[in-house]
Amino acid sequence: MAQNQIIAAVFMSGSQSTGYCIPTDTSLLENFHVSPSFRRFKEIILVVCKPPTTRWVKANTDGSLMQSSASCGCIFRDHKGTFLGCSASNLGTMSIFEAELSSIIFAMEFAARYDWLNLWVESDSSSVVLAFKNSKLIPVRLRNRWHNCFQLGITTICSHIYREGNCCGDKMASLGHDLSDTIWFDVLPPSLSLDFFRDRNGLPNYRFP
Repeated sequence: MAQNQIIAAVFMSGSQSTGYCIPTDTSLLENFHVSPSFRRFKEIILVVCKPPTTRWVKANTDGSLMQSSASCGCIFRDHKGTFLGCSASNLGTMSIFEAELSSIIFAMEFAARYDWLNLWVESDSSSVVLAFKNSKLIPVRLRNRWHNCFQLGITTICSHIYREGNCCGDKMASLGHDLSDTIWFDVLPPSLSLDFFRDRNGLPNYRFP
């Protein structure tokens, strides 16, 4: 009788629940005559970092903020996904928005240095992409350097990518916290190996709602 009362009570409360369960809960819920309710992931997005077209170089950029200290990083790849180089910078005291913008500034400056005349910049910051199209949004202390980048003789476009597809840029930005200045890497840092392999082989990351 006690078991029946418990089952009835769980059934009544479980049937009105708006929560979700995981597959391993199914057998337990069936014992209480409660229909399992699974979350529907209709909004799962496959995020793939795509290489640029021929004659273009792609730079994935990102900024990082840790205890009021900012850093940024970028990684360069050609149309085959081949590693061309990457950089990381310790920026000191700066906002995350300024750090994100600084990563694009460094990307354009390095592109000019290595004669990569067609540069596709990709950032996971929608605010930065918007600022790229409207220079009035650039903070005052970055404005001169920002405008100078557009006098370097390179063609630059900027687009947004979800953070899940910008793992290499994100890790380069994090690496900047351990530096004292700006460092250029001719060899891929070991911490990027797995994410770089995923990107080059077109393997997706997943963005959940």
